[in-house]
Amino acid sequence: MAKIGIALGSGSAKGWAHIGVFKALEQLGIKPDVVAGCSIGAFVGAAYATGNLSKLEHWVNGFSNWDLVSMMDISWRRGGLMSGEKVFEHAKTMIGDINVEDLDIPFVAVATDLYGGHEVWLKKGPLQDAVRASCSIPGLLSPKRLGDRYFIDGAVVNPIPVNVCRALGADLVIAVDLYGYPEVLAVPVEAETIDIDQLNAESNDGHFKNLIGHSKDYLSEIANKFIKNQGTQPNMFAVMSTALDILEHRQKKSRLAGDPPEILLQPKVAHIGSMDFNRAPESIAAGEQAVNDIAHLIESELLRYHLTGKSS
Repeated sequence: MAKIGIALGSGSAKGWAHIGVFKALEQLGIKPDVVAGCSIGAFVGAAYATGNLSKLEHWVNGFSNWDLVSMMDISWRRGGLMSGEKVFEHAKTMIGDINVEDLDIPFVAVATDLYGGHEVWLKKGPLQDAVRASCSIPGLLSPKRLGDRYFIDGAVVNPIPVNVCRALGADLVIAVDLYGYPEVLAVPVEAETIDIDQLNAESNDGHFKNLIGHSKDYLSEIANKFIKNQGTQPNMFAVMSTALDILEHRQKKSRLAGDPPEILLQPKVAHIGSMDFNRAPESIAAGEQAVNDIAHLIESELLRYHLTGKSS
């Protein structure tokens, strides 16, 4: 019988949309047979594969900016702004203590070998370690050490792992692209020519936004300003996040062109910043809407593969 695979992409806080996608697919009677994800997609996919999706949804729906700040274990010497230990200590309860190969649903988390630079599929061993490795955003979270090797975010090499689903035996692949809308990344088709003198003359950016504050308010401001600030002097967080977005966007276009999924979902989450984890209800709703908008096409594709949903 034909199998359905779901490839969950990267997107930081936008990734809660994956929860909505799973919920809407379930309403259509569709349950993926294999799951592959990178970064936040690996995290949500792991929660689904362990039967903890509802638990994860409940947790993120009550998430605040201060919850994020309280988990910021600043660690400048470990290869990232945060060690990530506090974040994934909380995450453990969402994905359970189990090995990847013991899951009822075939699952793979995609990571990147830091020094080899190649794509790595984590399909055996502790699920928690696999997800942590896949979520190691360069510059933000320290690389995950497994044995004598170090791993970073899988989005660096494979932002939407369609090929992994196919390798796991999927005949029909549903892919979730969290960067599918042009307002997210205005990447020009052709190179742009600019006049530096003219730019300098037109610049009205005569001041640097001051983030000086105290204690909780200061850290909350850091969390709020992680994503790019268009029109203002970019802070360190904005530079890291936006640079990665550009790299992932171009990598994604290339990978999807070479191995397109049968169904591509693009939740409208462009307005949600990379660190807006407190906006989970919006992200989840966007994921549900993305499925409902093309439900008839999804059902038609299922019929083509001799699969049926609830309404078939």
